Parts: sequence; structure tokens; C-alpha cells
Amino acid sequence: MKKKIIAPFALTLLFVLVSCGTTNNDSLPGGGSNSGGGQTSQQGSSTIEFFGWGSAEEQENFQTLVDAFMAENPDVRVIYSATDASGYMTTLRNRGSSLPDVFYMPDYEFMAWADSGRLYDMSNDVTQAELDSVWKLSTDMYRYDRSTTTLGTGPLFALPKDLGPYLLVYNKTLLQQIITEKGLTIGLPDPNVPMTWAAFRNYLKAIKKENVFGIGSYEMMHAIYSNNADYWDSTVRQQRITDPNFVNAIQFIADLHLVDGVMPSPSQQNSMNAYQRFLNSGAVFAWMGAWDLKAFWNQVTFDFDVIPTPVGPAAGAKSTSWVGSVGYAVSKNSRQIEAAMRLAKYLTFNEESARLNYKLGQAMPNVKAIAENDWVNNIGLEGRTLLPENKQLFIDTVNQTESIAGKNRSRYYLYDNTAILDFEDSLEPVFSGVKTAQQFMQEYASSFQDDLDENASYLY
Repeated sequence: MKKKIIAPFALTLLFVLVSCGTTNNDSLPGGGSNSGGGQTSQQGSSTIEFFGWGSAEEQENFQTLVDAFMAENPDVRVIYSATDASGYMTTLRNRGSSLPDVFYMPDYEFMAWADSGRLYDMSNDVTQAELDSVWKLSTDMYRYDRSTTTLGTGPLFALPKDLGPYLLVYNKTLLQQIITEKGLTIGLPDPNVPMTWAAFRNYLKAIKKENVFGIGSYEMMHAIYSNNADYWDSTVRQQRITDPNFVNAIQFIADLHLVDGVMPSPSQQNSMNAYQRFLNSGAVFAWMGAWDLKAFWNQVTFDFDVIPTPVGPAAGAKSTSWVGSVGYAVSKNSRQIEAAMRLAKYLTFNEESARLNYKLGQAMPNVKAIAENDWVNNIGLEGRTLLPENKQLFIDTVNQTESIAGKNRSRYYLYDNTAILDFEDSLEPVFSGVKTAQQFMQEYASSFQDDLDENASYLY
């Protein structure tokens, strides 16, 4: 018998009791009605609510996209609102059964929401030609078979807002300055060939400079995936954090600070995150997704570019970056299914929407033809919007090449994120040098396994 998590959907009854007093579509676009099927208002138009999150730049971008949709669909009025990312899921959960018509669904929350039965099954609303026009990974991520609790197959419960490889970025202006000042004989990093861990450590040590770190932080999943390791086995039921490849990946990250001094200490990272340190030119390397482009274009003056994730020494290892995504979900209880699906499909499949999306610095285009032709070749871009030069790396990470790969982030595979969140919160002794990665993993393995057992109990 499959168990269900109650806590993530707490306050549902209270919210419904408070909010269900009105049924006017303009007042409550998402409704809360159990009817679906794309009804329209008496005026012959539909009003739908679209809820998301993001920085001021992202919210501005999406208002522009929504305005473009309404210009092409004058019979649909979209009320767009957004909050900051940290409070988004709490706000969404507290909506209870009165969900927005269209809303963001992060990949790492998808399984629990799809399993809850609150998302509209879009399978019959999209054509095969539409699905073929976008990255296969981006739609497979939002398929879920509730009968077998299997991801990647079965009904389609969201359309991709984006597909985002998270890549290693560097401050090209600062790096060239350091190379010149120190008289180094090294060149800029190869845009196509991944460095080994050893080569990357040597590179960071060579460019060490007072008050400038080589890298602001190191993405844990990148190190793990790029050393042919994972948190669990293929069933996501047995821990693999004691595997030597996994242990070595965590120790590699710790040694960037403890041994090489090229990365901030845990306390220094807490006082200023890696993203801000990079924007302030306090670190040469950091990590970025395509969603960061508008901020990079507008908030800094230095040139930047992306390179492949360094690869570990394990047999079979391949440069691998995590690939995240957010989907457009539609509430199963929406009173305006047809209009809601029209918006979701416009934002996902429409070519002009895809072009506007990348020109705004919002994402790598969903539509493959636009990404592989217009975006990579800088059609409609100029000045700083031409950056990064190596846009092809985003595409290679999704398509998979002989030396470069992309993989879903770990939390995507979990019904409940406790296992990963608790693990990451417990690693401070390793990164501060109190324990080695080997010692920590041996001690923590049983706790991690308990969390995986609990995660499985929600599904089986």
C-alpha cells in the first residue's frame, strides 16, 4: 500500500474554508472548482492566474512574455504574479486545492506533486510534433506513472519552462589580468575539453591572488557525477555514499580549501555566497545557468565564458553537470483548462516566445531549432548579450557528447527531499577539516540509508 505525505500539503483545509467563498473568475482565476474543460466567462473571454518565482529580472521577463501571449490571444487575460524562490513552495502549498491555473513546478518537487493527483494530465493536449520540437529530456522529466511510481514514463504532468545545464563560468577579464600580472605561461581554459581534477587544482593554484579566490564554491553534484559516482543505486533505495568514487569526490571539494587554499572556507562562504563573490570579482570561477544571463549582462562589466566541468580520475568518469528544470503545471481543478494549456504551450513550444526568451536572457531555448541555430549563432543579440561565447556547451551538455554529459539533479529522484537536505547540512565537519570524507561517510551511511528507506515508504 502506497503511503502519502501529509505535511507538505498542511493547511489545505483551512485555506479552502477561508478562500472558497467566491466563485468569480476575475477574483479567483484558479477557482477551486472540480470542473475542468476550458470554460469561458460570460464576456467570451477567459481569465487565468499564472504564478511563479524569480528575481526582479525574471519577473520583468515573464511579464513581457505574458504580454506577448495576450497580444496573440486577446480572448485570454493572464494575471501574472511571482514571489521569491525561497518562499514559493510554501505559498503554493498553502493554496490548498485552490491552486493557480498555471504555476511553476520545480523538478525537485515534481514526484510528490504528480503523485498527489493535483496536476492536470496534459498527455492529450500536445502533439507528437510539438514534443519532438523540444529537448526530449525536458518533457520526459515531467512524465510520471502513478500506478508504478516511475519517473520518466507515463502521463505528462507539466511542460518545460526551461532545461538548464549548470555550468562552470569564469571571469575572463579578471583571469587575463592575473595571467598578465603574474607572467604566467598558461592560457585560457579550453572551451571544449574538460580539465582533470588535478589539472584544475594546479590551474587554480597558479592564479592565486590576494583577496581573489580561484573558485567561490564547488558544486557537489558536479564532483560526484563527474567521478562516476551517485548517492544511491539505480533503484534509489540503497545508499552509495560509501563508494570510493563518491568519497573521493567529497574530499576533492574539501581539499580545494583545506589543502590548496583556492576556495573560501565554510565560514567565508556563509558570509558571502559564491554567486555574489563572483559578481564582485572576488573569485575567478563560479557556476551559472542560462537564467543568470540577464543579471550578468546588466550587473557586471567583465567578460565571462563557460567551460566543461572538470572530470575526476575514476574509471568511466565523464565531465557531467547537473541539468535542472522548472515546469509549467496546470491545476487539475482549473476552470479554464483550455486557456491555461494555451499559455503553457505558448511559453514552451512557440518559436517567437523561444526567441524572445533567449533575447531577454531568461533561458536556453526549449525549441531545439531555435537553440541550435538562432541562439548559438547570436541572432538578434549584440553587445554584452553575445556572452557567453561558448553557448554550444549548454547544448552539448543536454545532447551528451563523447566527453560531456548532463544529469538530473539528485532531488529530482526523491519523493521527499529529506535525504539530500540532511546530508548536505551534515557535511560541515568534512569541509572544515574535522573529519575526512571517508570517516564521515562511514559514520553517516546508516542515517542516509534510513532517509532513503523513509522516502521509499511513501511510494511502496
